[in-house]
Parts: sequence; C-alpha cells; structure tokens
Amino acid sequence: MSKYSKAVVYMLYQYESEYISGQFIAEQLSISRTAVKKVIDQLKEEGCQIESINHKGHRLIQLPDKWYKGIVMPTIQSQHLFEHVDVFDQVESTQLLAKQKLVGNTDTFLILSDEQTKGKGRFNRPWASAKGKGLWMSIVLRPDVPFDTITKFNLFMALGIRDAIQQFSKSDVSVKWPNDIYINNQKVCGFLTEMVANSDGIEAVICGIGINMNQEPSDFTGELAQKATSIRIHKKDKVNRYDFLEVLISQIEYRYKQFIKEPFSSIRDEYIATSNIWHKQLRFTENNVQFKGEAIDIDDNGFLIVLDENKQQHQLMSADIEL
Repeated sequence: MSKYSKAVVYMLYQYESEYISGQFIAEQLSISRTAVKKVIDQLKEEGCQIESINHKGHRLIQLPDKWYKGIVMPTIQSQHLFEHVDVFDQVESTQLLAKQKLVGNTDTFLILSDEQTKGKGRFNRPWASAKGKGLWMSIVLRPDVPFDTITKFNLFMALGIRDAIQQFSKSDVSVKWPNDIYINNQKVCGFLTEMVANSDGIEAVICGIGINMNQEPSDFTGELAQKATSIRIHKKDKVNRYDFLEVLISQIEYRYKQFIKEPFSSIRDEYIATSNIWHKQLRFTENNVQFKGEAIDIDDNGFLIVLDENKQQHQLMSADIEL
C-alpha cells in the first residue's frame, strides 16, 4: 500500500458522503493527482466502496469491516494514553503480541487487530475473535502505583468499558465482577489484565479487551447462542467501529486517571449499582475451590464479599463466577 494511503483514506472518511476532487486531495497532501488515483484504486481493490465521477471527484460510500490506521490514529489523537498504535489484519493474540513488544520498550501503546486466531480470555479459555465483527485489542500502560493497588485496576476499567458500550446499546449494560460486561443476561465483553513487574516495581500493565461489536444473532452458534451477544443486536443497526473506538478510549482514559488518583471507595457505589451479581445464588471458583453462595457486598478495597450456603463469609480477590 502506498505511503500516502493513510492520509487519503482519512480524508475520504472525513468528507464521507461528499465528493472531494483528486486535485483537492493532491494539494492537501502535496502529491500528484496520479499518486492520488493510484491510492484510490488500491483502496477500491481492497474493498473500499468509493464512487469516482469525472469533474466531481471521489466519494466514500462504505469502508470494509477492517481497521485503517490512517483513521484510527486521528480518531483517538485527542486522548493522550498511548505513544504509538499498531494495527494488524490478523494476529494470533493481541495480548501475546503486546508482551513480545514490551522487550526493550518503555512506551505506552495500543495493539488493534481485525482478527485473532488464538484469542484467550481468563483462565486460558478460548475467545472467539471473528474477522471484522468485533474489537480485539490490548493496551499497555505504565502506572506508577504500589503493587497492592493493581488489583483494583480491573474494577476501574470495567466501568470505563461498560460506560462506552452503554452509549451504543439501547438495553442496560452491566458489570459481572471482575472482568466481564453483560447486556441483559448475555456476555458482550471480556477483558484480561496481566502485570509485568520486577523487584523495583510495576513495569507495565497489559489489558486485553474483546468486545462483540457487530455480530448478528446468526453469528452465535451452539452454547454461544444463549451466552453471548453483541452491541449491534441491542443497537438495532451496525456500529461505526471508529465512533465506538473513540468513545471507548475516552472512557478508558477517564477511568485510568481515576485509578491513578483515587481509591476504589470513590467509585464503589457506582460499581455496585452497575453490577449484575446481586440477589441470586451463584457458583464461585477460586484457586480450584468451588462453592455456591450469594454476593452480598464489595468492600472499599474491591474484594467481593460472599456468603456461602453454610453462612460462611468469603473475601474474594479474583474468582470465576457462573451466573
């Protein structure tokens, strides 16, 4: 792809539904009209629906279901979380790639991929990452915080992700402590946080996020038909991936700043109000120990308080919960 493709596709996206001339694009980018035509032809070949009319110019009708770095970068440039962004057509796992890129790297960054072939969730469970259907990404942050506060990171992130999804969903969006986001009784998002540290402190936090964005009901088969959902199903039309990404990164940045500056107690009531685990019998698994019980509270340190069937109280830091 031409080195000018990022700029051209972003200009077409900016002026979507309007015609812009090849001459205008050429002047803005200080390139020839021949170079513009070459890029336009390349974009059409890879699936961009662009209408080109003599004496009127080019009009973007529809982008393919993929990420274009030329649009991603300007979309999130108002946020200041990441020093660079990498966009891929396909990776085994954005989380694995983020770990590999940490070697010799002190940046904060975001990795975004159209598809994952070996996506994983918590407890090493496979995560279906269909091409063009969802948002599959990992973010690398460098919080200068004590070890004992990092367990609260997930709780702040959960609210940020939940709030972003709620802006696009007509149905209520809730949090399942500590790492899942639900719409009604079906999972729409899971995220996984891993920490890299040494004797001096935390080097990095890697947060992998998988969000079902544009799947339709027919995309979920077998058990997933009952357990999974997407934003589109509850929005009633297709989600603009760039609009959603912009909102998501904005909400993540907001909650990350809260995490750095404030204790969990400052968001505890909000977190409780958006949680979906109350007033029901649940199955809990922590450190291979399984029991049934009822979640009754979250304390100021983010620990879940559970009363089991024998009326014994448990304080959980990270557990698997079956609704």
